[in-house]
Amino acid sequence: MFFYPDKVTYRTPEFYGLDYDEVYFDSQDKTRLHAWHIYPDSASAGLIFIAHGNAQNLSSHFASWVWLIEEGYELFIFDYRGYGKSEGESDLEGSIEDTKAALDYVQEHYKKDYFVCGQSLGGTLLLNALFQRDNSKIKAVIIDSTFRGFSDIASDKMDQVWLTWPFQWIPYLSMSHTYDAMDRVQQIKRPLLFLHGSLDKTISPNNSWQLFDAASRPRGFWLVKDADHLQALNNENIRKDFLEFLNKEVHYYDTRYSRMRIYE
Repeated sequence: MFFYPDKVTYRTPEFYGLDYDEVYFDSQDKTRLHAWHIYPDSASAGLIFIAHGNAQNLSSHFASWVWLIEEGYELFIFDYRGYGKSEGESDLEGSIEDTKAALDYVQEHYKKDYFVCGQSLGGTLLLNALFQRDNSKIKAVIIDSTFRGFSDIASDKMDQVWLTWPFQWIPYLSMSHTYDAMDRVQQIKRPLLFLHGSLDKTISPNNSWQLFDAASRPRGFWLVKDADHLQALNNENIRKDFLEFLNKEVHYYDTRYSRMRIYE
């Protein structure tokens, strides 16, 4: 229900004239994983770690971050097991371990502090990977268009088809709540920024609002009008503020990042 990987190579950073390294590392159970470390043409402004969303693989997901690489940021994006060149078959616990292994790799090989971002399904995987972990090198956590819990999103999908309305209770009884983002986000003691499009038909923006409400400060929620799933950062106005967010230290009592903002 939650994993739709493929092995197609859609584009590589070479298409955009970008330098990159092919990276391979092992998950906890020795599953071989694949990643790209992509570099800007100019001096690096820092690194952003990406846990991408469902479907396809990193060769499709990285394209939405090219604008940020052109602004001087390095990008580390990896594939979970079963995706792209990563070995194994997709499953929830394994994908969380893969995300932990990717964080370990960056922690070992990148000596400076860095940002982490989880998109859609990747947001839940990232929050689980950060749980009960030393996150002191992480400047801030960005969660883009993520659902509050696995049973919740399954029930939401059933709500969209009238034939399944009577069965919306089934996910709450049949699916574990162990890895729900709603429980994990309360334990992440780093600055948190939530992004969501107001017209997201895949995951309702109400999910991000509830995660924001449960998160510890400092936290921010940026809602972008007329944006669909994972389209918030396509907005030029939010890109300017996002760069400011990355370029400045995020202070725990900075009210600019502790409230909801709406972008036209």
